[in-house]
Amino acid sequence: MFCSILVSSLTHAFIYGHFGNRTSPLFEDLPALFGSPLPNEGLMGILVVTRPLNACAPIDPAPPLPSSFDANTTKVIALVRRYDCNFDIKVLHAQQAGFDAAIVHNMYSDNLLNMNYSNETIAEEIQIPSVFVSYYASQFLKTYVIPEQGSYVIIKPESAFPFTYYLIPFCGVVGMIILVMCVILIIRCVQYRKRLRKNRLSKEQLKRIPTHRFTKGDDYDVCAICLDEYEEGDKLRVLPCSHAYHCKCVDPWLTQTKKTCPVCKQRVTRPSAEHSESESEEESGGRRSVEDGTEGEADSERTPLLRPSNPGSPSGSPGAYSPHVLIITLLPSNPRRCLYLCQNTCIDDFYQNPTLHRSPLLHIFSCAQICLKTSFLDAWSN
Repeated sequence: MFCSILVSSLTHAFIYGHFGNRTSPLFEDLPALFGSPLPNEGLMGILVVTRPLNACAPIDPAPPLPSSFDANTTKVIALVRRYDCNFDIKVLHAQQAGFDAAIVHNMYSDNLLNMNYSNETIAEEIQIPSVFVSYYASQFLKTYVIPEQGSYVIIKPESAFPFTYYLIPFCGVVGMIILVMCVILIIRCVQYRKRLRKNRLSKEQLKRIPTHRFTKGDDYDVCAICLDEYEEGDKLRVLPCSHAYHCKCVDPWLTQTKKTCPVCKQRVTRPSAEHSESESEEESGGRRSVEDGTEGEADSERTPLLRPSNPGSPSGSPGAYSPHVLIITLLPSNPRRCLYLCQNTCIDDFYQNPTLHRSPLLHIFSCAQICLKTSFLDAWSN
């Protein structure tokens, strides 16, 4: 397995090594104040420990490159120990031995130094680049960067920082974030589409709603959506609530907006099991809130205007519900007479009968009886 390890400097140069199945910590280095600078494209080469280690005397020549390396791109780099002589002498001996660069390391310390020269004449003779690294870095390089195993190091100046090394993990992290966001977005879109389908009619459900060809004399006269009068032969969609509309007007409403009547808001299909359960929970919650004394706050659109008392509860207990609601429609033949009798009689009864004070519902029912009697008398006399 081939992997690349980055060793970065916090100043002017960066060193990173390539070797198999190993990971390197971060190292710092300082370029020397003499010799040639590092090339902008960096310097790649194998690492060779000098003999003698301090390079204070002439050292052994640089070994030939292994056959697995390209001589045009790979150089030979000397690893030299600190102390015993000046830095410029060490690097000069490495240059004279045929090395293309030198790495000088500290001894038993991780402190970094700026390598300066002691003799200007010697410094002018030095043509190879060199850097100073810590003792820990040297031990790591000697242990894991082995040329016989195909390992090598690369030294690059700060301006030629290898952004491509960090580009792959950065793209991986950004890609994972984008992937997670896309998955969340897809889930939200699917949930949104499900809610839309739940509140709209499908084409199959729309076909089940009957249509009617308008003829003169029908009960329908004007479309409540486009406000146009029906003409002979117009195709109307008759909803279960007996409201009729032009098919071209109501079909987009039912399939794209809501599956309720545009006028009375009644559902045009039978509610599903989930919808029925939610409605029953709302009704039971409303009943509990009324029993707790929050009768005015719990009223909603489904709350009946008249709440008849429960037959099983005492007649005087307020807030009791009955499972059946009786709706009476009064159509008196003489409305003025009914209204006159209702006003006079109901007002007198309200002040004379204390029971009506406690139960306004009885008072309203008494007025309704008067109107009903008046209607029967008028019908009998006619």
